[in-house]
Amino acid sequence: MINEKLDSKIMKYKQQFNDLKKDNHFYRLGKPFETSGKKYFYDTGTGKIFQINENVYSVLSCLFDSDQFDSLLELGMEEDALEAALQEIIECISEEHILSAPPVTCFSGPHVSALENYLQYNMNQLTLEVTERCNLRCNYCIYQDSHNDFHGYNDRDMTFETAKKAIDYTYPRVDEDFFLAFYGGEPLLNFKLIKQCVEYAENLVTDKKLGFSMTTNAVLISKEIAEYLVEHNFVVLVSLDGPEEIHNENRVFQDGTGSFKYVMRGIKHLVEAKEKNHSKDESGDTLYFSLVASGSNLVEKYYKIQEFFDNTEWLPKPVTVNASYVSYGRTAEEYLKPSSIEDKSYREDKTIDPLFSWSVENKRDSSNEKKLFSNGQMRKFLHMIHRRDIRQVPMENYYFNGCCVPGSRRLHVNVDGNFLPCERVGSVPFLGNVDNGFDIPSINKHYVNDFMNKSVEYCKDCWAVHLCTSCYIDCFDEEKVNLSYRHSGCRYIRYLLDQSLSLYHEIVEHDPESLRELNDIIAK
Repeated sequence: MINEKLDSKIMKYKQQFNDLKKDNHFYRLGKPFETSGKKYFYDTGTGKIFQINENVYSVLSCLFDSDQFDSLLELGMEEDALEAALQEIIECISEEHILSAPPVTCFSGPHVSALENYLQYNMNQLTLEVTERCNLRCNYCIYQDSHNDFHGYNDRDMTFETAKKAIDYTYPRVDEDFFLAFYGGEPLLNFKLIKQCVEYAENLVTDKKLGFSMTTNAVLISKEIAEYLVEHNFVVLVSLDGPEEIHNENRVFQDGTGSFKYVMRGIKHLVEAKEKNHSKDESGDTLYFSLVASGSNLVEKYYKIQEFFDNTEWLPKPVTVNASYVSYGRTAEEYLKPSSIEDKSYREDKTIDPLFSWSVENKRDSSNEKKLFSNGQMRKFLHMIHRRDIRQVPMENYYFNGCCVPGSRRLHVNVDGNFLPCERVGSVPFLGNVDNGFDIPSINKHYVNDFMNKSVEYCKDCWAVHLCTSCYIDCFDEEKVNLSYRHSGCRYIRYLLDQSLSLYHEIVEHDPESLRELNDIIAK
């Protein structure tokens, strides 16, 4: 038996370490990680990160991978070295309060303590789904009939009556700035309604800053529309997959022909309209791009996309791109604990997110001074680590991961006037509607109590609970919480955080000044 082999000098530590588990698991208490030259440990409870030696790293990694103290004997470490590592950890527990995160039993935050107040006084952005029509039939679109989470293509438009009710309901509840966004389908197919809403909002909003935004494929942006959007200070997010050969693989018209030249024409109209009103440099503040990576030979495509954005001289610099992958819809999965063999294999698979891996490798290449088109997601996770909460003693409260207060930061209103947390959630319980307002009891049930009770079951096992960006996406059926859709997303977020911890500290070691820009990022 392993226990019989344990020297008494080592045995005295066993109970101390087992007490740390609190009837749970070692692996929820932190995360060992490494850079190309050093070893580190992230502590869940305090948010502290320590540089550690090889032996301490081996001990912590063994404890978290096996969840058993006795497995330390299988490391083959000299007894004195093992005892020294254990003693160093014990001293750090005493002095720095690491490995002491309290159990996750519930969530805290405004969802619980101030829901009605937030929905009454702290709203920010209203997104109107002005149409379900679209002039393209992108091969990977979430509105394809084969996608089970979103409505298919329809001919329905939002009425001005519905839009007006949504604006009238939201505006009095806005705290400071009021942002009105237009979404589709392709929103420019209902440009008449957009102009009606803009005129109405500009007449209504006199005591707050008012901003407009739109997500569009840009095909319908004429010179006149571009001038209108610039005149009213629209922030425009354009769907563009890169150079023509890549873009036209998927972003096509109903007859299968590519849309690239029409998209570029629309973007050019926008840039030229902006130049008439402001300097070219300011265009970058109001023009953004979304890109979907798909197909084979992705790394080769990434270099072509990078070259396209770098060499298209008339595009505003730096180019800001929101890159993502094709969504194939929600898939229910069994829960795999973070210590499982499957989860470990997943963490070690560098093909899980080829775009992120490509970005990391280019970021680590000090000779590459270019701003990568893919910087967005990488910066998001680096920012999460950079601005994490750090305490002297473990944090007592756990929060709703990356979940906004539903309906507060942004409210999405579909063509029928029903309220949703945002445009990306798919089929979920409604938050209310334009006729009756927020359904507070329903929000409390689905998005606070049920969501919290279900989430705690899994978040209690996770070392990333204080860094997590997971939100309400992939967490619901139409009528209830269903977290079996989220399990793959949890693994993915842990993977990205693990990679980002290593990258962040690689930068700390070699180019710490470059992290200053993270101080200026506003979390979104």
